[in-house]
Amino acid sequence: MDDYYMTVKEFCERLQVSPSTVYRMIKNHMIPAVKFGRYWKIPRSVFDSIH
Repeated sequence: MDDYYMTVKEFCERLQVSPSTVYRMIKNHMIPAVKFGRYWKIPRSVFDSIH
């Protein structure tokens, strides 16, 4: 399952943005994300479509 999703931290490091920016984008439905317990996971396909 981890092959299909990346953490917010991984996403931030790859895009060089702050975690607060990513959480804001998730809240505003600008990027799709799934909550697993306490943590948000972002599908890797989102990063692939951006880059």
